[in-house]
Amino acid sequence: MSLPLVRIWELRDKILYFATLNIKQRFKGTYLGLLWTAIEPTLIFILLYTVFTSIRFGEGQNFGIYLLTGIILYHIFTRGTMAGLTSISNNKHIIKSVKIQTEFFPVMVTTSTALLLFVQMGVFFGLMSFFEFIPPWTVIYLPPVLALLLILTLGFSYFLSVVHVYVRDIQPIWAIIVHALFFVTPIFWYLEDANQILSEIHLYNPVGQILELGHKLVVYGEIPAASDWLYTSIFVLAIFFIGFAIFHRFESKLAEEL
Repeated sequence: MSLPLVRIWELRDKILYFATLNIKQRFKGTYLGLLWTAIEPTLIFILLYTVFTSIRFGEGQNFGIYLLTGIILYHIFTRGTMAGLTSISNNKHIIKSVKIQTEFFPVMVTTSTALLLFVQMGVFFGLMSFFEFIPPWTVIYLPPVLALLLILTLGFSYFLSVVHVYVRDIQPIWAIIVHALFFVTPIFWYLEDANQILSEIHLYNPVGQILELGHKLVVYGEIPAASDWLYTSIFVLAIFFIGFAIFHRFESKLAEEL
């Protein structure tokens, strides 16, 4: 079995072109266009911040920044996997008419997510000024966290895009899963305050592991322990390679099923 991404490296220019085109198509017909990438997580943040601070739930250290970090990172994962899920089915006409490796499409959609990430990072750092929060120097280590998040997103996209070809019900099921995952991920609650059940769930929640790396770097100004980086990286890469293995296993049959 060939390694993921190796076969389509030569198509990197086309991937970037179609990723940009995918972004344009995603916001085609809207008045605000690309601004929705910034507006959506901002509105979610404002709503949750208002609710939780009103009921005295968000009284931890720098709760606003803690919540903001979690929402931005989780939003990237959610939107990335939802787009990756339909990346094969939405391009079935291209797959049937043009000889192109189907791996191209999950990678292309994840590249779109990476490009939109620049907009969301602008929102992220822009909203920090609202709290008069000066990011600590440890924020320079945020790019590896974002890279892990994108790798995780692509791994799930490989798997979900194949399942969606055979079982269309996976789309609403995955929407329910990511909504449920939101509540068991340390976004609006602190890990040190979690009960035993939430703590155990966190050990097997790759998104939560990534978010905690981000929280330590942005909120607490700490460099996560090497064991935290290693655990999260192995967890994410395992999901990535499992997702690709499943994708590769069914890749040759996808065109027939579409």
